[in-house]
Amino acid sequence: MSPIVPNTAPKQNRTPLLLALSAIGVTICVCAAGWMHYDAAVKLDQSRDWLEHSETVISNIQIEQQRLDRIEPAVRLFHLTQDDNNLQAAQTNSVALHATALHLQQLLADNPQQASNTRNLVQYSERLMHTLAHLSPQDDPPAQTALACRETLSLMQTLERELLTQRTDDSKVNASRNILLSIAFTALSMLVVIVLFGFLIRDAFRRRRDEGQIFEANEKLAGSVRALERQARESELITSARDELQLCVNSVQAWNVSTRYLEQLLPGTSGAMCLINHSRQSLEISSVWNRPTNLLDGFALDACCGLRSGMMRWRKSGYSEVHCSHFSGAAPENYLCLPLSAHGETLGIVMVECASTGLAAMVDANLPTLQQLVTLAAIAIAGLNLRMKLEHQSIRDGLTGLFNRHFMEIALDREMRRAERQQKPLAVLMLDVDHFKQFNDTYGHEAGDTVLREVAETLRLTVRTEDIVCRYGGEEFVVILPEVNGQEAVERADRIRQMVGEVRLRFRAQSLREITISAGVAVYPDNADTLEQLLRLADRALYAAKHQGRNRVVLTPTQRVTDVEASAALPGSLSSALI
Repeated sequence: MSPIVPNTAPKQNRTPLLLALSAIGVTICVCAAGWMHYDAAVKLDQSRDWLEHSETVISNIQIEQQRLDRIEPAVRLFHLTQDDNNLQAAQTNSVALHATALHLQQLLADNPQQASNTRNLVQYSERLMHTLAHLSPQDDPPAQTALACRETLSLMQTLERELLTQRTDDSKVNASRNILLSIAFTALSMLVVIVLFGFLIRDAFRRRRDEGQIFEANEKLAGSVRALERQARESELITSARDELQLCVNSVQAWNVSTRYLEQLLPGTSGAMCLINHSRQSLEISSVWNRPTNLLDGFALDACCGLRSGMMRWRKSGYSEVHCSHFSGAAPENYLCLPLSAHGETLGIVMVECASTGLAAMVDANLPTLQQLVTLAAIAIAGLNLRMKLEHQSIRDGLTGLFNRHFMEIALDREMRRAERQQKPLAVLMLDVDHFKQFNDTYGHEAGDTVLREVAETLRLTVRTEDIVCRYGGEEFVVILPEVNGQEAVERADRIRQMVGEVRLRFRAQSLREITISAGVAVYPDNADTLEQLLRLADRALYAAKHQGRNRVVLTPTQRVTDVEASAALPGSLSSALI
């Protein structure tokens, strides 16, 4: 958007007209003065010897005055138009002025009083010539030097005329009359020049005032344009950050996205995003940009003044002298702490460090956008945390932390399809804690829960990373073993049984009895083709292990059965088996 400049053409058109009138007026006055000097010279011909000398002096003095009259307008025009031609005209006249002053010094060398004046005139003219030779549009006009020249010339002219009066007794009347006429014409010319240049000066002041108003309006408009452009950039950055945060699938991605956009919003700064850990006891650095100074990784919640107050807090000289204590060494001079909170929960802080007061001022100017970006980050992180929590609750067992039955069915179906594609075996272990009801009846349900948690932890530590351990229900567990045949599955089940048997628990200062488990093994595709068949056969094998005396592993015989046969072969689920 271009600044709108008011139309000043009518005022500019008046300047050439006034310049033309000034030139005509000055020309007429100069011509009239010249004619008067010529007429005076003719009438004073009788006293030619001394009169000619005096008239020559007076003529040179008047020429000097005229040159001064030309220099001053030329300098004013140069300052108004910045036209070098005007400056050159003024410089030419100043050189001529100095040359004539030297000539006057020679002509009046026999007059002691005039000789002193001519020396002053030579000094003033030389100073004026030097000033004009180095004059620039920003310099002030040499008004004082010109005034000194004019006063000196006026004094010399007066003395010379008095001398001329004394020497021309006979032509006194005519000389006086011509002098008076010359003065009148000079005054008239000066009046014309003053009036015309008064108009020029008035227009110059008006023009300067208008230019000042235009400049001020343009500055305001340019400031508004810059503010709008900055707002547009900030809005685009916020929109881009929001869109990218929506693409994040976990908190780590959200941390990295947030710090990247914080760095873009606040170039030149450094900082970090610190989040409260799971124990809610300390804050840990999750992501940084540009390496902040001496920031601790893991500090108490009350170490940050911003987190204690629950509000954004600046620490900078003259604003606040209290430092946060989450730095390992000397704290930086200027930093900002913003609490990171969403949905009524405090997640952590965003710390922005500024290496200079200029950067701190820049951060101040971007505070609204910074707060929006921090709010977006907090909402995104809180949403992802909630999503992860819900996902964990949907697939995990609350007591043991193992996968639940719903996830087990999904995982078993997936692994069976993969085993079918890759033509590899898949084993399923179904395990049950022996005489678990006695733990509850003897030691209480809390002790039973402790037993289940310990068995679950033993299973987690014993199986491979790719194996899937699930809590099937009650004291039942299912272990899915990809790419494991029947013999290997029995060996692994027996190892699990031994590991569980070695567990010794104490509950409320009381030693619990030995824990044993029974296990049934079924293998795909040796025993069954479907998920339901595989689970039923593993359950049947577990029932057989219970029936044979518990604390043992039973492998389903290598035979293919249908769903009806598997159902008929089972006397009931594990809940109806011997406990």
